[in-house]
Amino acid sequence: MVKQALRTGAVLVWLLGALLLGGVLLIRHLVALPVPAPTDRALVAAVRAVLPDHTWGAVHVMYRECPCSQRTITHLLATARPAGVRELVIVVDDHAKGAAEDDRLRRAGFAVEVVDPATLASRFHIEAAPVLIVVAPDGGVAYLGGYNRHKQSAAYEDLAIIAEARAAQPPPALPVFGCATSARLARALDPLHLARTP
Repeated sequence: MVKQALRTGAVLVWLLGALLLGGVLLIRHLVALPVPAPTDRALVAAVRAVLPDHTWGAVHVMYRECPCSQRTITHLLATARPAGVRELVIVVDDHAKGAAEDDRLRRAGFAVEVVDPATLASRFHIEAAPVLIVVAPDGGVAYLGGYNRHKQSAAYEDLAIIAEARAAQPPPALPVFGCATSARLARALDPLHLARTP
């Protein structure tokens, strides 16, 4: 009787743990990550500081530890980029150190800036990646959001978004699916660190 109760209890504990871990992983794949408003003063000031005035620009925020960001970088390198648009990739690295992928991006024509998560949060008020920011010639943010309609989708919409913004028809912002770059947001999404459990 006692052995049966212990077995049942063990199965229930295992089931509860599996459901909890599965729930955390599911949330990470379905929940859009927060971004600041396109009118956020710190964000607007930061993009104006990194892109020249009087030209269209695109800022791509990528996190080195994020698989979604890595797939997006592969997409950026594989596509013909729009003429007349200055593109900057902000690579978020936990130690603000460069890597070989930064050089590949530079050779492909992208400007690259490497920052740590705290700098990204303080300067741009961004704590997630990948994020696309389209900047108009007047320095205003014409688009701020994600690249895809669904998490891990291979259908990237950045080229269409940039074209629509330049035609004065910016689309509604797509959700940001990816990874938290800040420890604060990572804790909020996964307070028990279940997603990092081996």
